[in-house]
Amino acid sequence: MTKLGRFLGIVSLGGGALLASCGGDTDEGAGFDSENGSKNGSNNSDGPRIVDKPPAGSRPATGADASAPPPIVGGGSNSAPVGAGCGPETAGDCHPVGGNCNPDKLAPDHEVITADSVCFYAEAEVPAAVAEYVVEVQDGQEYVHIRVTFDPSFVDTTYGECSSQTGWGGDEAAEAEPEMPADPMDPMKPKPKPKPKPKKGGHTFNDLVGSDHVELMLEDCAGDLAMHFKLDFISEEATTGCGYGALGVSGGEGKMLVGSAEHVLAASSSLDRNMNGCGYCEVENSPCPGSDYSGDPDAPEWDYRVVYEVWIDMAAFGSAGFCGIDMNAVHASPSKADEHTVLVEPKDCPPPPCPPDYELYLTSEGEAICVPTQDDCPPGYMIDLTSEGESCIEIK
Repeated sequence: MTKLGRFLGIVSLGGGALLASCGGDTDEGAGFDSENGSKNGSNNSDGPRIVDKPPAGSRPATGADASAPPPIVGGGSNSAPVGAGCGPETAGDCHPVGGNCNPDKLAPDHEVITADSVCFYAEAEVPAAVAEYVVEVQDGQEYVHIRVTFDPSFVDTTYGECSSQTGWGGDEAAEAEPEMPADPMDPMKPKPKPKPKPKKGGHTFNDLVGSDHVELMLEDCAGDLAMHFKLDFISEEATTGCGYGALGVSGGEGKMLVGSAEHVLAASSSLDRNMNGCGYCEVENSPCPGSDYSGDPDAPEWDYRVVYEVWIDMAAFGSAGFCGIDMNAVHASPSKADEHTVLVEPKDCPPPPCPPDYELYLTSEGEAICVPTQDDCPPGYMIDLTSEGESCIEIK
């Protein structure tokens, strides 16, 4: 039987706390797998780990509180967790492949202080939004890079002719109205014809312009609200290459509520990157994603997710430091849901899926373990993890 010690992926079901501890030391040798979003070589139980050598270009060590977010479909070539080295200067770039912006060009003094993610739920079993952050230092500048991604079943960046592929409708027939009752005073009088219900109107580029935003609250490690702001998704902006751009906290739907705009180093959104970074100046029809968000080969970098990004100078949190992200709602007008604004609350993130040829196994201690799918053990038995794959134990 093949030893499995190097390939066991262990996933915790209890990660994703709202507040991260401050000033955690970097866990040397740990990293994130940029393909499956898993944490490698760390003993942290708050996220998945695979006891194996991290792949080249994987996410650097992230500290004791790091936890990989659940993957969200629709990200094109950048469905990986937020990578290291994606500083404020990268806000206008096309999405990097694999999540890392400049893994081969990091400044000599570059350091990742900590990284984590927190999931926000409405009533569904999947997160309505996932917030990731990386606290790092580059060229003497310490900042927190935050990325918030909405569930594509709520809203996405598909618009125009292909929007019906991802649930925006527009092609289906109008629903039938209930039959109108006859006039009781005159049974022979013809029934009035009901007005047809309007069709679901699909999704347009203009739907994303002018009202969509995300509202974030950032706490310091003393438990105080350090910053509260709204980030604009996309608005008219004559200075950009496509005539539209994300205006951060200073325009469109963006607004500072608590804190200083001077501490916002940069802001961006997935549609801003799609248009101005990748050069897809599409205002009528987005690239077609297909029903499974497999993407358009003519636009491989297009991100179909609604993503907001912001970089905050750590000076905003004073000596207490940065310790948490919170949000009360996700908003899109329109959305695919019955409501344009859905209230959310933070809860544990679900475990990421197991890699190919692995399956999830729950232990009696509450751990979720990715074990290889193989026929070395008889039915009703599984690999004994404590024996490094040398024996099988009965599944109870």
